[in-house]
Amino acid sequence: MTELEAVRTTWEQLGSTNPYWAVLTENDFHEGEARAEFFATGRTEVREMLRLLEDRGHRPGGHAVDFGCGVGRLSFALAEHVDEVTGVDVARSMLDEAVTNNPFGDRVRFVHNESHDLPFPDDSVDLVVSSITLQHIPPSLSIRYLMEMVRITRPGGHLLFQQPSHIPAPVPIPAEQCRATLAVVRAPGTLVADECGYVRVSVRNDGTETWPAGQLLNVGNHWYRDDIAVRWDDGRASVPCPLAPGESGEVTLQVTAPSAGGDYQLGVDVVQEHVAWWSDRGTRIVRHPVTVEASTAPPPPRPEAPGAAEQVAPAPKVSGMQMHGVRTELVCGLLRQLGCTVLDALPDRRAGDNWASYFYVVEVGEYRLEVDP
Repeated sequence: MTELEAVRTTWEQLGSTNPYWAVLTENDFHEGEARAEFFATGRTEVREMLRLLEDRGHRPGGHAVDFGCGVGRLSFALAEHVDEVTGVDVARSMLDEAVTNNPFGDRVRFVHNESHDLPFPDDSVDLVVSSITLQHIPPSLSIRYLMEMVRITRPGGHLLFQQPSHIPAPVPIPAEQCRATLAVVRAPGTLVADECGYVRVSVRNDGTETWPAGQLLNVGNHWYRDDIAVRWDDGRASVPCPLAPGESGEVTLQVTAPSAGGDYQLGVDVVQEHVAWWSDRGTRIVRHPVTVEASTAPPPPRPEAPGAAEQVAPAPKVSGMQMHGVRTELVCGLLRQLGCTVLDALPDRRAGDNWASYFYVVEVGEYRLEVDP
């Protein structure tokens, strides 16, 4: 499976199960007021983006592209400021939801794109926007997409995008401060084998010092059966830091059920990445019972006496969303090489507390670098 196929497979699965949570993982957005709040975050974010242009004497153009548009959170917000918006995404399941949500008719359209290239002619758009998208794409692909964004944007147009740079090395939290109380707030009681589920977890700081931000402090889970760990190190979600002594925060953890049916316990722990699991330092793992039902999907047909060349490859396993960074020095250098002016690279927190991340404000110039297909 290629890198692009892996990205598409992951986001098709996420778009089919819980697309709103997949876009903004720190909250649950489903129906009613929560859904309205989800789209309100897009309007707030777009206003802040465009203010960065206006503060520098620039204005958005008439045709904007939302790269990694998902269900249309930023696309619909952009339509309140520009004439035409095209949302582009690798997951058709996300786009189906976006089309259903679209209140702007033909002024906003959505394009399914499974290519390394973007489906626009040279110099054909005025503005490209991308937020919390490039961070989920491997660097070899995200660099290619940055080059494509420059190609499709007319000289004098703009790119507004967010890209993590790197993870600073964590400072180990002292062992005596690795004290937490965990509680499962909401979790499924039943899952199908290999199905993804979502677990809401509360974590309280029981130490005497504040847990600082940017130290790779996460909630993670394992799966147990008859008190034996059968799947170690499954999901991850960042603890909302800084978190003072006695304070609590909640996270939503994506978990994947074991492949075999049966009665399991989902164990939740705190981990400081590259340092220690806190159950090794005195924090009690919280366990939640989950019944895993065997999959009812029929097995694929088995050919009679196949030769080696006729063997059917197994279906790819869907992994959870991944995070990737590209060093800000490389991003700025590439853009300048392409004839762009980096108006600003502003530190931001869209990638979470653990990453050094930047929001780039870029004016596109005349020069184009030829890229081999």
